[in-house]
Amino acid sequence: MYEGKVELELTCEVNGLQWQLYGFSYETPDGKFSGYLHATSSEHASYMLEELKATAVLDGPIIEAGTF
Repeated sequence: MYEGKVELELTCEVNGLQWQLYGFSYETPDGKFSGYLHATSSEHASYMLEELKATAVLDGPIIEAGTF
């Protein structure tokens, strides 16, 4: 484990389908930030981002791998 890092796979397989890592960015009064999600295509990623915008909730800070 690398302290202070979160490593993401560029691709992964889910239910026999290849999922690719996509990046997104957003702006707030504090500046421009970015995040990542896995999706099967650019179209799928855009749908997932819309769902994220509609349903996301804050879980809290990530203290170590697997915890909130």
